[in-house]
Amino acid sequence: MMADSGAAQPPRVDIVLDPAAPYGYTRETTLQADFEQSAARLLASDGWRGGGAPELVADLALEGGGVKGIGIVGAVSVLAEAGYRFARVAGTSAGSIAAALIAAIAKKGAPMTSLQGYLDGLTFTEFMQPKGKLHEFMDHHFGNAGEKLSDAAVLTHRMGVYDGNFLGTWLGPILDDLGVHTFADLKITMEDDPGMSLPPSRRYGLVVHTSDITRGQLVRLPWDYDFYGQNRDEQDVVEAVRASMSIPFFFEPVTFTALPADVDMPGPGGGSIRTHHDGGTVTWVDGGMLRNFPINAFDREDGGPPRWPTIGVKLSSLQTRFPSTQAARSTYVEARGCLHTMMNEWDAYGVDAATAGRTIFVANAGIATTDFGLSSDQRNELFLNGVRAATDFVMEMGARGRVPRTEVEARQLVEERRSAPAG
Repeated sequence: MMADSGAAQPPRVDIVLDPAAPYGYTRETTLQADFEQSAARLLASDGWRGGGAPELVADLALEGGGVKGIGIVGAVSVLAEAGYRFARVAGTSAGSIAAALIAAIAKKGAPMTSLQGYLDGLTFTEFMQPKGKLHEFMDHHFGNAGEKLSDAAVLTHRMGVYDGNFLGTWLGPILDDLGVHTFADLKITMEDDPGMSLPPSRRYGLVVHTSDITRGQLVRLPWDYDFYGQNRDEQDVVEAVRASMSIPFFFEPVTFTALPADVDMPGPGGGSIRTHHDGGTVTWVDGGMLRNFPINAFDREDGGPPRWPTIGVKLSSLQTRFPSTQAARSTYVEARGCLHTMMNEWDAYGVDAATAGRTIFVANAGIATTDFGLSSDQRNELFLNGVRAATDFVMEMGARGRVPRTEVEARQLVEERRSAPAG
């Protein structure tokens, strides 16, 4: 975890960008040796031995955070370098984009070194197209003030300033190249993983989260397509990711067609209750409204011990000083505050101990979710923040010989950290 320090810290130079290196970075020689020893200790003491030789396996939970998702790529690259194979990946918003790429790369058996290359080819400002004639006129004549006015004008007749369709233009061909089109391509069978406890509706290498503001509930895709009368296997992965990343008012939401559906829900006393959902249409927006950090997505369903850990990657900021505030005094300010609270929660450093013990905290460099005009220096800083945070995580877990698998273990680790002498 990040340390709370009141004064600014000098930049770390023990890890630097290196385009020629497999994962895009290199460590100082002594640190690299320590990292490799830590990974080796983890393999020996914490490796999964289900099929013979031990291997490092983990499920991943990736937090949303818009453009800050580059930090996720740095952290996941380190875990892959340490030898981890990713069995399943859960993500929300920007985390869903990275999750889809990771799941597709893993399914194809391609090297995870390709992950950074895909993100390097992404120009974030393309997500802010097209602006249209209104934006162009206002930007030209009124500058930044005109941009704000044109955004407000757009929202009077559309539900988002930008259509968000660039995601399909960019992500679709990448997933096609990796052999992933629908969720059937990411299905996990009992032959693939005979020890899994997940029910058939959840046997996929990817789950992304979106918020259904029509029905007022969290939706986990592909798990919950049953509630909309749709076949899970036939649904498009890019469209699910597009729904997950639909930041309210910034990107237009996704309208999804629901067919009549009858679904059995768990009932009190261990039984089930048949529920009926009429057909119609629903509106899906960013999953971060309801669950931005799906750390518990792959917990075992049968009460058995976890075979491997779920490792979370959280994009965080640590605020130590808070200015004076003023209560909302209008409906507009209230609405703006609600949206800001939702988005600001994504950056919150504090999480419960059960989560903190199995989470990599990546400093977000003070970058906001919708800062799509990132400079190359900002992109590099985010990426290296992820690399450094995950390097520290692997070395800490290597020293203790195990990544926490349960909430109890995670809490114990946090207590160990608190009681350790400062140094």
